Amino acid sequence: MSKNETFFVRLFSVIILLTPLYGEITVGLLLSNHNNSKQTLLNKNTYVECKPFGIINLDQMIINGANPKECQDEIEHFYRSHPSDRHFAKENLHLQQSYHYELIKEGCVLYANAAESYSEMMLRLGIALIDRNFDNKEWNGRLKKAQSGAEKGKVGLHDTLIKKFCIKEEK
Repeated sequence: MSKNETFFVRLFSVIILLTPLYGEITVGLLLSNHNNSKQTLLNKNTYVECKPFGIINLDQMIINGANPKECQDEIEHFYRSHPSDRHFAKENLHLQQSYHYELIKEGCVLYANAAESYSEMMLRLGIALIDRNFDNKEWNGRLKKAQSGAEKGKVGLHDTLIKKFCIKEEK
């Protein structure tokens, strides 16, 4: 190999090795918390709607509940006894603060507490359940671990009749 060929091979190798160091980190500025179900972020002058992935939260359960009237009544009773859970996003996700996020096929992974996602936080506090239709090998274990902790501790909706009235049983 000539000196020029050797130089270009080495240069190409260095560029290939350094490329992962300059991968894009997706960081967005939180502009609004519509409710526990949707947040709006700003990234490079583009608005990004971020809906929690892999979960069904209480707001969604009211809309899609097995027994809509009983479901809504039970959730309203839960919110009266746990008022901070109704505004969980507003209390834990601060406006004008930057958050790391990534878009996946099933929704938006918003890292709200270091490595813990917003969906995991909601499951851990018992204000959401894992969506039965969600299947993502990377996240299944983490979400199940967060939900099982809430179930074992009878935290949030796991200490109520919400699952009975709001979740349709599979046949």
